[in-house]
Amino acid sequence: MSPTAIGADLPQWCGKTEGCPQALLGWLYLTHDQNDQWMPGSVWGPLPTAAPGSTQPASDDTSSLAEQLNALSLRRPPRPPPPAYMCHLCFKKGHYIGDCPQARPKGEGLTPYQGKKRCFGEYKCPKCKRKWMSGNSWANNGQECIKCRINVFPHKQRPLEKPDGLDVSDQSKIHPQHLCQKCRSLGYYCRREY
Repeated sequence: MSPTAIGADLPQWCGKTEGCPQALLGWLYLTHDQNDQWMPGSVWGPLPTAAPGSTQPASDDTSSLAEQLNALSLRRPPRPPPPAYMCHLCFKKGHYIGDCPQARPKGEGLTPYQGKKRCFGEYKCPKCKRKWMSGNSWANNGQECIKCRINVFPHKQRPLEKPDGLDVSDQSKIHPQHLCQKCRSLGYYCRREY
């Protein structure tokens, strides 16, 4: 079948002539004569922008491509907040707390909470799947699993006041200092100072 006969005998999967890319069909139905004219060496030759013998590093092209990809943001542009809304991080109006320039990038710390005070943390050992909660949870500090003896960071941290209706103000519970990373780094009971 010759490329000129493509329009006459379209395969059923293609449907109408307007919907089929003619260049693709022409490539699919090359005749034997046209196949001999095609030179594979031309495809594998040097790139048109690269001069033969140039010593220009490829990192320039890569960095410009990376800059172009960074410019294409998949995130929607931030919508303006209501006139009375104030960012609770910098206490200025005009942006939401998620768009605050003072906000730390996500994933910067080892724990969800990055403050200086003690908080309530929920832990789950990745090895034995044991779960526990502690009212002595700190930013970027973990606690050892009793079974596995590996340091585990909390996956959820909340203020001490009322975490999901649980009363964590029970100070009579003994805190295992030998399992607490903060106690070990301080050298004494972590609740004493704060």
